[in-house]
Amino acid sequence: MVYYGLRDRHWARTQEFVLRWSPDAGQSYREIVRQQYNFSPPGMTREFEDYTVDLVGVTALELRLVPDISGGDARASVAQLRIA
Repeated sequence: MVYYGLRDRHWARTQEFVLRWSPDAGQSYREIVRQQYNFSPPGMTREFEDYTVDLVGVTALELRLVPDISGGDARASVAQLRIA
């Protein structure tokens, strides 16, 4: 299970995250999920997701955040990341 939380109180933007796993120490990756979120403060400022996946033989897990898909100067932070 992978759980994460994102938040932003300052920037209106579209953020993308990609969660991937590797069976061969990072030589190749397979996507678990690719998701985009629109943040529009002062309204939506938090996003929480919970994914349950059955991965056998995982040697690497990668979470990639693109803070603003339009190329703006926004920053992203992960408030929580739990892997069980």
